[in-house]
Amino acid sequence: METRKLAHLIELAMTGSFSRAAANLHLTQSALSKSIQSLEMELGAPLIERLGRRCTTTAAGSLVVERARRLLVDVDNLSIGVRDEAVLEGTLRVGFGAGPGACMSADFINHVLETHPRVKLLVRRGTARFLMSALRDRSIDAILIDARSLVLSDELVVERLGGLAGGAICRVGHPLAARAAVTMQDLLQYPILSTDVSDEVATLTKEHYGLSDDVRHSTTVESEELEPLIAATARSDAIFFGALAAAGEQIAAGRLRRITVESQLEVSIPVALVRLASKGEQKLVQVVRDFAAHWFEAREAP
Repeated sequence: METRKLAHLIELAMTGSFSRAAANLHLTQSALSKSIQSLEMELGAPLIERLGRRCTTTAAGSLVVERARRLLVDVDNLSIGVRDEAVLEGTLRVGFGAGPGACMSADFINHVLETHPRVKLLVRRGTARFLMSALRDRSIDAILIDARSLVLSDELVVERLGGLAGGAICRVGHPLAARAAVTMQDLLQYPILSTDVSDEVATLTKEHYGLSDDVRHSTTVESEELEPLIAATARSDAIFFGALAAAGEQIAAGRLRRITVESQLEVSIPVALVRLASKGEQKLVQVVRDFAAHWFEAREAP
């Protein structure tokens, strides 16, 4: 019996919906249905009862879900214990959200290569929804993500690690680059490139600058991958809104510069390390925490 099928059943029991569970698990509904049917055949009993668009576990299904939760915790803790008794090695699977991915992932890869040569590293980038699905599906061990995108629950352990300063960036030869005073209205006359803006930041920006509309309505290109947005900013008159550290190398090379806006609103992207509460503490996850702590400390130093 595959533990993955048990994880599928647990997710289905939690959501009560094949469509929602499939989306959370990053599967098609057909694949999820086949997984549940296969599990039912192995156990010789129906586990799910369909009720229109919703579904519920049968008596047997509820029993399997209860025992499967304990079994998956034991499996995770067993593998953790074996790895932790040996030299630090094994596979570390880490997910990065948009800002942390663009700013920190390359440094993290170099850190692991230099300090933990026996660790195999798997890095995933994606939206908060994709990363949370992968975390619940146990296909990644931990994620570094914008804390504002999280829906907190008892199943998660969330640690705030630091903040990424945000702002506006343009190419050095941009028409606004030489101006001493730039307003938010000036910026919005140009194409705006950004990742997904949180409700909190959108509201603060609108109120602080006295805008008549949600700043997100002015976004020309939205992407979870910041590197292409930075590259496009360097080659056009577009304005990038996002984590300043994502453009650090381009700024240092003199190709991009930060725009200082009148009555500047200082925005920070809170970065959190997230893992499942049901998984015991791992030394490999400590590698992520220690790296991030040092990364933020280095940028706070004078």
